[in-house]
Amino acid sequence: MGTPRRSLITALAVCLVANLAAGEAAAQPFPRVGLYGNVLGGGYPYVKPDLTLDTLEIGRVARFSEVVLDAFSISPYRPDIVLALKARNPALKVLGYVLAEDIWQVNDADSTRHIPTIIRHTVRDLGGFLYDKNTGAEYNTIAINIAKKVNGRYVVAEALADIFRDHIIATGLWDGIFTDIFCHTVSWTQIAGTRTIDYQRAGYASLAALDVAWAEATDVLAARLRQDGGPSFQLVGNCGPSAEHAYYNGWLRENFPNQQGGTWQSNMLGDGFWRGYLADDRDFVQPPKNWILSAATPTPGTEYQTVNTTHLRYGLASAALGEGLHAFAPGRDVTEALYHQWWYDEYAVDLATGRSSQALQHTGWLGQAQGPARTWLWANTAPDAITNTGFETDVSSGWTFASFAPASATIVRDATTAAVGSASAHITVNTPSSIEWHVNFTSKGQLLMTAYTSYSATFWCKANPPRRIHVVAGNSGGQAYVNADATWRQVQVALIPTTTITSMLAFFLGLQAGDVWLDDVHFQRGVSSVWRRDFQNGIVLVNPTELSMTVPLESQFRRLLGTRTPSINTGAVSNSATLGAYDALFLLRGSLDSAPPASTRDLRIRP
Repeated sequence: MGTPRRSLITALAVCLVANLAAGEAAAQPFPRVGLYGNVLGGGYPYVKPDLTLDTLEIGRVARFSEVVLDAFSISPYRPDIVLALKARNPALKVLGYVLAEDIWQVNDADSTRHIPTIIRHTVRDLGGFLYDKNTGAEYNTIAINIAKKVNGRYVVAEALADIFRDHIIATGLWDGIFTDIFCHTVSWTQIAGTRTIDYQRAGYASLAALDVAWAEATDVLAARLRQDGGPSFQLVGNCGPSAEHAYYNGWLRENFPNQQGGTWQSNMLGDGFWRGYLADDRDFVQPPKNWILSAATPTPGTEYQTVNTTHLRYGLASAALGEGLHAFAPGRDVTEALYHQWWYDEYAVDLATGRSSQALQHTGWLGQAQGPARTWLWANTAPDAITNTGFETDVSSGWTFASFAPASATIVRDATTAAVGSASAHITVNTPSSIEWHVNFTSKGQLLMTAYTSYSATFWCKANPPRRIHVVAGNSGGQAYVNADATWRQVQVALIPTTTITSMLAFFLGLQAGDVWLDDVHFQRGVSSVWRRDFQNGIVLVNPTELSMTVPLESQFRRLLGTRTPSINTGAVSNSATLGAYDALFLLRGSLDSAPPASTRDLRIRP
């Protein structure tokens, strides 16, 4: 790429960005809307054909909370793009997009500044490419052998860290780095008959040995990025299950909520394979910066049709249940659509009128969260498979308790603590096992479950020490995980079977020693709960089931008055809300603050 660096950067703009970076920014208000965008080599779509900045497009992008843009197009050639974005919105965070374990065939003439060319030449000189055993060509999708080792050092990982330090971090332009294709292992990428890793050519005696070294090498790169970027520099990665929790602020979930065949529950709450978005908020370097990316239907002109507005609302609200951001895009190729121009009712709201807005000043309209997300429960009147729900007289009626060696466990009726009534079921796991069903508490009552229909387990629980409880609907495939601690908490989990079968309800507890208490347990068809989070100026409701449901609210709330989805965002005020299947709703508090602000009395500028 031979585009000359423009002389549009003034000393004032440089000072402005430096001062903003030096100051400690307040927590971003909600909703937090991200742009997983890109920029072509010449700066399009933010640069006009005459090479001047397109201020209209700059203004559109500046409305987002955070933006990911290709570092190689901006760092050496058009830093004025980022400077202009931050001048429009000083609170905006901009992350430089790079590939961590892949590089395309490139050999730009500007080989000392063109970042992809620098990477390719560096990896070439180190003999650091990964190869396909079948074809002898560079390995498809992951061409860089990050595990290349010389004299005990992961030389490719260290070289990449040097490049990212010198050409991205050292510019002072970026608030962070987004490392795409940053996989913690590599063996999973093999496809029988299609691509096979030549691990011997990579320097390893076995694929398993390469995998171990691969994990170590990615840790080396992550640690260096954190060291060179400093504690406030944002690091976000992408590739399969989240990794690098000791060094990174977050991870990207693609094709939400169905990444790699997952569900809303696995993506948000985790399961045996996925850690879950909410758990990642806890486990990454603070403050967390996890991203949820919903894939838009890419057909041109459909961005505001129901299939997309519903998907957008569902993903944006799910992201608001945690501390991260949501992005909506058909892909990173700007030839598909100028999706940075898409703007939805929920992105900005004028609190004085309740109307959706296109203006930057009306973003962050929900304000700060008033607490963590929670499950919002109400009474379910469906038939119940559990006959002994509260353990008021015993723990054996209607239930079977089993403990298998090497695990050992006991169960008693505990009259000293209860969530409802006067007693609870108290299970003590004295010796755990590596198999969780080796300690199980299973109902005798059963439900006929129909495949891919929602059923629910509703119960109170607590545990000491804190633990995760696996809730299973027999052999139906319906399952969920619940985190329990020393406080009684009522939970409801959706159990969605993958086959039609008559099933019992079971709690699997064999993996961890300790005490678990259960009370007021129910197993029923349907779901009568949504996920909810409260904010200064409204609430967010998420319905992750295939059932439409009407949610009773404790007071009156107001729907947004929208233009993109007027059938949903009607502006109506009500003390209940109907949510469609796999949908969400953003609501304002019932009374809007229409009082004008007090007149300004002091216009003096202070330091």
